[in-house]
Amino acid sequence: MNALTLRANASAAGAMLVFLAVGSSGLAHHSYIRIDRNVVVAFEATVVDFDWRNPHVYFRVATGNENGERAEWEIESGSTPILAHSGWSADSLRPGDVIQLRMHPEQNSDRRYALLESLTTADGTVLRQGILPSSATETTSDISGTWKSRLEPDAPIEVLSGLFAEFMTVPVTEAGQASIDTYDHDRDNPNAVCYGYGLVAGLTSPHYLNQIEIFDDRVIIRDEWFDAERIVYTDGREHPVDGERTRLGHSIGHWEGETLVVDTRLFAEHRSPYGIGIASGTQKHVVERYTLNDDGRSLTLDVFLEDPEFLAESFSGTLNWDYTPDFEFYRYDCDPEVATRFSLP
Repeated sequence: MNALTLRANASAAGAMLVFLAVGSSGLAHHSYIRIDRNVVVAFEATVVDFDWRNPHVYFRVATGNENGERAEWEIESGSTPILAHSGWSADSLRPGDVIQLRMHPEQNSDRRYALLESLTTADGTVLRQGILPSSATETTSDISGTWKSRLEPDAPIEVLSGLFAEFMTVPVTEAGQASIDTYDHDRDNPNAVCYGYGLVAGLTSPHYLNQIEIFDDRVIIRDEWFDAERIVYTDGREHPVDGERTRLGHSIGHWEGETLVVDTRLFAEHRSPYGIGIASGTQKHVVERYTLNDDGRSLTLDVFLEDPEFLAESFSGTLNWDYTPDFEFYRYDCDPEVATRFSLP
């Protein structure tokens, strides 16, 4: 498969998602692929219920149809961290609230199902899925703290991060092509099974926060998305021989001046770590370099990725994280019951 084919596949499978994260998430949220993003439906409705759980928040509304009869719609929005960073809370909607809706309906379907674009509450508050900018002015002297992968202001939630767009140009092997060809959104989507994406997806997602905590013998890197947490051992140890393989791998690190260099191996096989259908294998190897920029408010993250079983070439790319000490770090707590909605027809 060549680079153009890979890009086309990501477009078809995951245009609704920010990948990013490596997509980052191309991440293709399963339910998004059936949404018609070229159509916007707008009307007034009454909230029936509001389900503040992950991997995505859903709510139902009722309205009169063209015949004056009651009609209910199920509306899908983002995860609770994404919505919380966008100004929402678990109390944003209550049964009986009258709201103005703008949404993208499911295509070629008789059911009333849509992806939220925005809503306006009775007091005029407009709620969207777009992370609000940080208002902090503090600077930091090292890479510890709370960070967010950079995304241009007001960019829609489905925009791919620059790093993931570059990743999409990497050619794949025959095994990589086969994994894409056999990918089943209902069975293999990490959201649908509350399993989580791969390491690079979390690093590049502009909609979830990352935290770095530095200790004498280790560094802990956390990601809101699926509550990922990695220990990076900086005590001089090597990767264990025949060590346990996990979704996020085993990480060791060292300091080159003020730059943290992280080497990660021992990944478990993953059916869709990037959310675009291509699998990853046990030979995957990731190197990250975290360097604080001179402004004290951003860091540069250089990423190297190789996975010879599925990627025909290695990949290198760079992105920026912005310092966001004023942002609260949230739990994801993926709920398997809610995750089953990604497999609904």
